[in-house]
Amino acid sequence: MDKVVNKIFYSAEITMSLEEARKVMWLRNNCRSLGELFDEGYLNQARLEWAAEKAYDLNLRQASKVLLDWSRQTSKVAADKNLPVSPTQVSETPSQTEISIEQARTTIWPFPPYKGQLMGSLSESKQVSLKDLGYAIENAWDIRVRRAAIALLLLRLNQAIKEPTPIEFLHVVTGGKSYAERQMFILTFLQGLILGGSLIGMLVYSVFSILRRQTPQSGKTISTLVSSPTGVIALLLVLVSLVAIGWLCILPINRLMKIIDRKIENYRSGKEGEDRVAEIIRQSLDGNWYLFRNAVLPGRDKGDMDGILVGPIGVWVLEIKTLNGEYRNTGDRWEYRKGMRWKLATANPSRQAEDNAIRLANFLKANNIRQWVTPAVIWANRENFLSVQSPSIAVWLLDRLPDELGNLLSSQSIPNDKQEIIVDKLTKLCQQQSNKT
Repeated sequence: MDKVVNKIFYSAEITMSLEEARKVMWLRNNCRSLGELFDEGYLNQARLEWAAEKAYDLNLRQASKVLLDWSRQTSKVAADKNLPVSPTQVSETPSQTEISIEQARTTIWPFPPYKGQLMGSLSESKQVSLKDLGYAIENAWDIRVRRAAIALLLLRLNQAIKEPTPIEFLHVVTGGKSYAERQMFILTFLQGLILGGSLIGMLVYSVFSILRRQTPQSGKTISTLVSSPTGVIALLLVLVSLVAIGWLCILPINRLMKIIDRKIENYRSGKEGEDRVAEIIRQSLDGNWYLFRNAVLPGRDKGDMDGILVGPIGVWVLEIKTLNGEYRNTGDRWEYRKGMRWKLATANPSRQAEDNAIRLANFLKANNIRQWVTPAVIWANRENFLSVQSPSIAVWLLDRLPDELGNLLSSQSIPNDKQEIIVDKLTKLCQQQSNKT
């Protein structure tokens, strides 16, 4: 079969051989050779297609195309000849894992029916099969679960494993509570005021109405009224009318509460999206990078920035969105689906990111630092209800974020002393802001 495959593969006009393509290194978030990652099953068709189209490194883009073509041709020949295709190959050299075996064993399994149990005990008892581990590698949202599944799969296959040396993770600096957190607090406080005020008002009105029903002219009291059938009926009518009035008052209050609840849920969803993005960035980048969260720049615009990423190769402003519904982005235009039609979105994440990039560049310039700031939008929904076509600025989907971060390249790097100055300025800004809150 190998001869047939090689004949088909090398008949194509390419400038890179299969062996050369296998030696090319993947992105910095998983910096190993394509051949090694492909043999493990990490590089599936979707990842290779993404790299062949979007990788900034032309060498990686070409190598991905070569490996993708080889994979397709191999599958076709195997199908024609009814031959099995093994997804993994035994490697003589140790396979480098991105997580230690101990860390892999203590990672929590996220899928039913064993959700919440340690992956190590599940793998050793073979309650999860090799197929289950392969499924986790491809589909687990948590990057730690994917890395743990790779390590345990290699262990189950009796592969030689080289565990990673401890590395320093990304530095995260926060400027205090985010805009979403502040809004949730305000809305929750407003709910309390409305409900408390409504209950007190209804109670006061009820007591006042009952007291007014006393008839001092005749000297009759409530106890006197209820002693006769007519008085009982009158008192019941009063109580019914009070309940009806209270119910009519509750209707608009209940509607207002539901509106506030929806707003709180939207802000909560946004905060959770920002937290998910921060965790992925933390695990994908090393200690040479800094992530500043919820920074508020001096000036009239007091809106905070979801994220500022500072590293050896540049500065990025991140606009993180967790919007409900189906959206699409073409150029700098954002639309959402309403029924069968597409309508222009009120918020434009691309322009928000660009405006924030300009604000940050101006802030640095005011501190005698001239630095280009790159804007980027991160779609933080777990479900990717977003289609992107020729975006004016980078738009990264959550499930591709580790690869996008590993794909970051720049024409020129930032000198260490300049990066230190930028980090120092933003750190002091966030500390001042955090002390105020």
